[in-house]
Amino acid sequence: MKLAIMLPNWVGDACMATPTLRALREGVQEFDEVCWVGRPAPLMVLEGLPWADSRLMYKPRARGGDLLSRRGLVRELRRRQFDAVVLFTNSLSSAAIAWLSGIPRRIGFARDGRSWLLTDRIPVIDDHHNAHTDPCIDTYLRLASYLGCDVSDRRMELAVTEEDRNRTDELWRQVGFQDDRFTVVMNTGAAIADTKRWPVEHAAATARVLSRQYGAQVLIHCGPAERAIADEVQARAGEPRVRSMGCIPSLPLGLSKGAIQRSDLVISTDSGPRHMAVAFGKPIVTLFGSVSAALTTTYNRPETILSLGLACQPCGKYQCPLKHARCMKDLDSQRVLNAAVKIIEDSPGLLRRAS
Repeated sequence: MKLAIMLPNWVGDACMATPTLRALREGVQEFDEVCWVGRPAPLMVLEGLPWADSRLMYKPRARGGDLLSRRGLVRELRRRQFDAVVLFTNSLSSAAIAWLSGIPRRIGFARDGRSWLLTDRIPVIDDHHNAHTDPCIDTYLRLASYLGCDVSDRRMELAVTEEDRNRTDELWRQVGFQDDRFTVVMNTGAAIADTKRWPVEHAAATARVLSRQYGAQVLIHCGPAERAIADEVQARAGEPRVRSMGCIPSLPLGLSKGAIQRSDLVISTDSGPRHMAVAFGKPIVTLFGSVSAALTTTYNRPETILSLGLACQPCGKYQCPLKHARCMKDLDSQRVLNAAVKIIEDSPGLLRRAS
């Protein structure tokens, strides 16, 4: 039998889906083929994991090339004749794709007006669960539990490929980093949310102190759209061991994974790199603005969560309704340094690498 899995649309959500992807692969014995179906970024961040036999990459409005459009995806799913599909996504459109593909068994949460498109409807709220408020990891695991899988293992997990390691080697050469030195990866941005971004001046001050006082080499992480911000953090820090990833022409997600996997400590906003760090078991300080930390609770290891607890938090908005975004702007460098220093001082091995 053949199982298709519609992956979440965001990098962080894909990372939080890994306990469920592992449980489905190991726990549903009747399926001898598993295919992950997703947009480019989730599939890229999951590359290297062993729980899929094939992958289908799509983008709703794709026009040719290697990407399938929605219509192209429907045709391909129908051609491959899957027996069942599990929907991590909650949208009406993803359920419609599954229905139009003629897949006999369609499993997902009964929400967003799509229940009639599903054969197996998991309630959003029951006596023990609420998908609106439960941690995302636990909500995804309900999909595997419904199919009889063991869902006791909540560990997030990622892998780096040989290409990822080679790209990271080249990055280390470009920025002049040493393999045996205490390394901090700092991520200040978020793809779509002003209320998740940490101000440049705070990031630069934090990186400067970590470099000067603790001997750290600090890599300012960035995606393709964030090069200028990362470069500004480097310039403001004014330290030779604080370097931006923006010097690299290509910034694929595999490079982010490689850099984070090679680091000793991560400081990040609530975005994809945070979830990568947790999946690699890295000590991390996570900065929360408008979004509740409870929704993305992780279980790999205790991470240090920083949030100001303002009266307006969490509003859940990507743009500040009050036009001040104090939840991130007032999260100053000293608070973040205190959290980072505690991790460093509680881990003697890190200090030895810094000396």
